[in-house]
Amino acid sequence: MLSYKFIRAFTWLIALALAAWIIRDLPFEIIIETIFSLTVAQWFYWTLINLIIILILVWRWLVLTKGFKLKLNLINLLLLRQAGQSISFITPGPQFGGEPLQIFLLWKKYFISPGDSVLAVAADRAFELWTNFAVLLIGIIILFFTQTELANWVSIATLVSSLILILSLSIWFLINQSEKIETNINKLVQKWLVSKRLSEINFHSNNFTASLKTLLTNKVALIFALLLSISGWFLTFFELYLVLNFFSINLDLSQFVLLMVAMRLAFLLPLPGGIGTLEASVIWSFSALALPVSSAAALLALLRFRDILVLVAGFICLRLLQSKTVAV
Repeated sequence: MLSYKFIRAFTWLIALALAAWIIRDLPFEIIIETIFSLTVAQWFYWTLINLIIILILVWRWLVLTKGFKLKLNLINLLLLRQAGQSISFITPGPQFGGEPLQIFLLWKKYFISPGDSVLAVAADRAFELWTNFAVLLIGIIILFFTQTELANWVSIATLVSSLILILSLSIWFLINQSEKIETNINKLVQKWLVSKRLSEINFHSNNFTASLKTLLTNKVALIFALLLSISGWFLTFFELYLVLNFFSINLDLSQFVLLMVAMRLAFLLPLPGGIGTLEASVIWSFSALALPVSSAAALLALLRFRDILVLVAGFICLRLLQSKTVAV
């Protein structure tokens, strides 16, 4: 059986090789010139909108945790979210990877029971993934009526619909089998208590079922979390529109949706950080829309610069969470 380290190294090798092959002929001098031509105001607006998106998503997580009465604040969850995002970025498949770390830190750093820690992360990820897939499906439906010649949108819509169905059934299973899940979590915790160090920590009670029922009955929290998810998506659209505007690229609705859908589909493939797949999707979209490849390259450069900043910030957050001298 292949080890996880080998799989991770292999996927990184594939991702980097794919990215290198795609960008091998891009005009790097023009890319650098385009990036450095951005004004201070443009950099400020771009940074601000990305910070607001992050804060809205953390706010959604805060609403959900308050929905089942966890004592966490915005700073706690900001550190946890960004630390988890960094781990997700470097693991195969940028959609997942950091969740076990977040569960562990909720338990170790903030004294949240293992059951509630699992629920806190699962609830936020369920909201994020469901809304992501739903928005993606809406975009594909729009493209089915406007860009029929570019791809088999019916097949893609079927795939995304299947993912939504699987996710919905998983949520249904979680709700209806919560007592069994709680029992399994408690059994796992009992194994942890074999460790002398862990047995000295007195916060092992798990009321997973009760916490889940509390959240499900808190309609205000659930609706507000959904509204925050939708708001985050609107701001994500606006951020892409803003960046395109920086490079004087004007797209109509169907062209904009095509670019967004292509970029989101790229992240469904199991490569770390969407490296290679994102580059391929953006360049394909620009070619299909008869737009300058140099503008596509400049867009990619800005997106990857943002990824580097988020990655570095995430590891700083992880270091703060691991520090015994920093109270968060």
